[in-house]
Amino acid sequence: MGREILRAPAVLLAAMAGLGLGACSNTATIHYKQPASCYIFDSDPTGSPHTTTSAGNGMFEFFDITSIENKASGAKDFNFMPNKLFANSTVGGNTVNNAPGASFSFLIQTAQPKLIPKGTTVNGLGRIVINVAADDPQTEKTAKTNLLYKSAQGESVLLVRDPPDNPPQFLDPCTPTNVNALN
Repeated sequence: MGREILRAPAVLLAAMAGLGLGACSNTATIHYKQPASCYIFDSDPTGSPHTTTSAGNGMFEFFDITSIENKASGAKDFNFMPNKLFANSTVGGNTVNNAPGASFSFLIQTAQPKLIPKGTTVNGLGRIVINVAADDPQTEKTAKTNLLYKSAQGESVLLVRDPPDNPPQFLDPCTPTNVNALN
């Protein structure tokens, strides 16, 4: 009786370890950088009438999806969906999930859904814009915001900021010209 009780936790731990190792073998790695942020997006600085879009109580944060590696040992085809990317922020002590929503796709090169075949790396997937809510937008000017991905069942996604320590450039305002010129 005593041995059966001791053996059950050992079997459970072994099963959990096996699941953990299996989940890691199918990991797609999304590399990204955060080149800029701004309060205002000015779609046509010389236009008349002059129209701008405000980030409200937050900041427009631009992210470049530089590459997706799908070369893990147990890789399966990965269906990249930009609308599954999001960033968390804290507003009033509460965590807020900020999804891509500011649609400037007609003005900047935005990331599109893409199938990444197993065993491959795809580079230069485009840009996404997320309006990140904040208690004080001033604190978001050069904040390094981490991207997250809403993985589907059976997916494992690792997001890597390249380079990890570079804060975004604050643009005032963002325009199609200065955003598309970012590296």
